[in-house]
Amino acid sequence: MNHHGWKGRALGAALIAGTLGACDFIKSVDAKNPNAVPQATIDQLFTAAQVNSFFVSEDNSQRVASIWTQQTSGTDRQFSSYDVYQLNNEDLVDGEFGSVYVGGGLVDLRNAETQAETANRKVYAGILKVYEAYLVGHAASLWGDVPYSEAVDPANRTPHLDKQEAVYAALQTLLDGAITELKSGTGAGPADVDMVYGGDAAKWVRVAYTLKARYYMHWQKAEAAGGASATAAGVACGGADCVGKAIAAAALGINSSADDWQSVHSAASTESNAWSQFLSDRSGYVSAGFFAVDTLQKRGDPRLGIYYKKSGGVYVGSKPGENRANPSVPNISATTRQQIATCAETQFIIAEGQYRKGAIPAAQAALTAGVNCDNAKYGVVIPVNAGATGAALLQEIMLQKYLSEFLSSEAYNDYKRTCLPALSTAGSVNPTNIPRRFFYGAGERKNNPNVPAPGTAPNGARNTNDPAVGGC
Repeated sequence: MNHHGWKGRALGAALIAGTLGACDFIKSVDAKNPNAVPQATIDQLFTAAQVNSFFVSEDNSQRVASIWTQQTSGTDRQFSSYDVYQLNNEDLVDGEFGSVYVGGGLVDLRNAETQAETANRKVYAGILKVYEAYLVGHAASLWGDVPYSEAVDPANRTPHLDKQEAVYAALQTLLDGAITELKSGTGAGPADVDMVYGGDAAKWVRVAYTLKARYYMHWQKAEAAGGASATAAGVACGGADCVGKAIAAAALGINSSADDWQSVHSAASTESNAWSQFLSDRSGYVSAGFFAVDTLQKRGDPRLGIYYKKSGGVYVGSKPGENRANPSVPNISATTRQQIATCAETQFIIAEGQYRKGAIPAAQAALTAGVNCDNAKYGVVIPVNAGATGAALLQEIMLQKYLSEFLSSEAYNDYKRTCLPALSTAGSVNPTNIPRRFFYGAGERKNNPNVPAPGTAPNGARNTNDPAVGGC
């Protein structure tokens, strides 16, 4: 089938969902609501889910995260506010929150999973569950407590928010089930309807393990903090030793940059990269960030020209709050594939984990392996301080991971855990004031009384996996 046509139509639906917001997303399970597409085939539902996931990997949640971690800068309109770490509950988040659930989100994924299970197409079901784990994990990492266990119950229009640790625990169980189904070889998979791997179950198994490793590592800080934070981490990690479990899962994760999980696009306007569309339609709103540009320049990192375009013959980033005129911009084309989970991330998880376990040679080896993933991906030689020890080793690991996770909210998640890399204080604001979580949107609060008001969010200014420890 010509799935590119489906992708174009689904992208339009996803963009509408992202524009209109959630507006009581639970209504989407109403059989009378066409957003739920109850009669859609499994292939149609999967296509919509893929496109929505690609959109989520490139949407405004990613833009805000990249601004806050100084990979980009907000240089016009409301994005100038984000540049000085201001985000209110009327901005952005209703649409981004809603995309997790509707327009190819959880509702459609569960519908497709049911069809796959009913037809005993276990491989197909496993792939769908990996997509579910990505979307819900993305939401839990940014908002903390989110609707999940009750989110697609048509009889419940006001789902409770599950605790962040409970969501992570459920995702680990979901991914374990997905791995089992993917390995079973039972039933026909999606074949070429799968835009990323063509239905290759073995590659999806590795993606599932990388996501498991990511979600275990998201709880490293909480476990290390002890007390109630460690108790929550124990729930999320299925017991103690989140770091050890992250290492073990990553060892089975994505092991080649050729197999990175990335979005898929074409040059057609309905199928192009959402970042590219944004930079074209909202020229000047988001530009290059000073810290990332400056770091790449000082290190002689060849990714500088891969990540950014020159302005006036040079690369220049805008400092937080500076709103610099004519800075560089991200080098994103219509067909650029945004990374979702990668070989490099997998190796850097191992590197950080081994460092925290005191296994320095293993950490150094994984650091080098992570850099080599990106060397192979981009056809370059990236400078790395592979022989670093002590605190300098952790700093190098997290800096390399930050530079690898270009325009990904995973850089933001890592910063919340580690306060690394040490972001620039140049400009009008200090990075210690970077918001630690996203607000729930006003539409969600209006339609679901279980969504708390901004001043009474379940965990205040921080999510459960981000306790305040040692100034971080």
